[in-house]
Formats: sequence, structure tokens, C-alpha cells
Amino acid sequence: MRFACTMLLYVLCNSSAWASSLLVTVTDSEGNRLEHAVISIHGKVSQMATGDAALAVMDQRERQFAPSVLPIQQGTKVSFPNSDDVRHHVYSFSYPNNFELKLYHGEKNKPISFDEPGIVVLGCNIHDGMIGYLQVVDTPWFSKTEIDGLASIDQIPGGNYTLQVWHPDLGMNYEHQKITLTEGHQAITVRLPTGQRAQTPKPEVSPLQALFDD
Repeated sequence: MRFACTMLLYVLCNSSAWASSLLVTVTDSEGNRLEHAVISIHGKVSQMATGDAALAVMDQRERQFAPSVLPIQQGTKVSFPNSDDVRHHVYSFSYPNNFELKLYHGEKNKPISFDEPGIVVLGCNIHDGMIGYLQVVDTPWFSKTEIDGLASIDQIPGGNYTLQVWHPDLGMNYEHQKITLTEGHQAITVRLPTGQRAQTPKPEVSPLQALFDD
């Protein structure tokens, strides 16, 4: 009896050491699978190491941000190279992660550190059709859905968490769901209260833009 109680106590105390894998399917309100949804697992604050040494890249190609949505961990530095043959003027008003990179070609600017969690909306002062997003999270467990609406996160300690989901269609809002992870593989579906937007057409070149497109 004493042995059984000891083993039960051991299992309960060490459940957080179990490694879990989570597969998330994200859909809109009509059940259509969504690409570019950022999922993140929040909880166990003591394990939330920051990404001080990490470096991510948000490129600019064909007058678009590439990728259009980039999830990063808090503390990550992001490089903004301009691979186009025209100049861009990248900025964000998303306080406290606001910044500005004035007209440039190539890779002339130093990477920018994003130290506060939140949504960072990116734009270009010259090309109004350029819109991109950084999703800064304060957890090492995050991912982004592919075109099939699927995203996975591995090696999560077992326990109780909050699953956070964000997609550009949600604006500045998030969807949250309480989850309990145990050893092994788990799969869930999250339906967002939104319909997928139509693709934004590329804008015509304005006289102002034409001054800089050389």
C-alpha cells in the first residue's frame, strides 16, 4: 500500500516532465481552414525563457512583406532586408514596438529587437499596399498554420495551459482556450469568429510612388 501511494505521488509530482505534442487546426466561422494563424501555449511562467540570441528575417519582395505574418519570441531581433529593386520605408505605429526604417535598398539597417509581446502591424510609407505582421509572444511554444490550416508544437511539458490563437482577420483581438496536455500526441480544432478575407489587390502605382521606384 505504501509503495502504491509513493508511486502515485511520484507520478503526480513529475507529470510536468511528460513531453506532449499538440496539433492545432484553425478554421474560420464557416469551417474553412486558415493559413497564417499564430498559435501559442501560455503557462508555467518559470519556463518562459526569452529569445535573446534569436534572429528572424522579415524580407520585402515584390512590394510585399515576406512572410506576411512572422511569429517571434519576445526578445528576438528581426532583420528587414529589402530584396526589391525599389526603395521601401518600413514603419510600425504599434506601441511599444513602434519603429521606423527610412528609405533604403538592400540590407543597410541593423536588426531591431522586439522586447514586448503583442501584435506589430507593419507598413511602407511609399507603398500603401504593403502590410505585414509580427506576432511577439512571451513563450517558447508557438507556431504558425500552413495553407492546410495546421500547426504543431512539440516537446511541451504536461500540464494546464492557455492556448492563444491570432489571425490577421481578428485585428487586435485574440482567441483563448484552456487546455490540459498529457503525455503523447493531442489534436484540437479552433474555430475563429471570422470569415477569411479576400486577397487584397496590388494597388496602382501613384505619382508619389513613381518618384521612388528607381
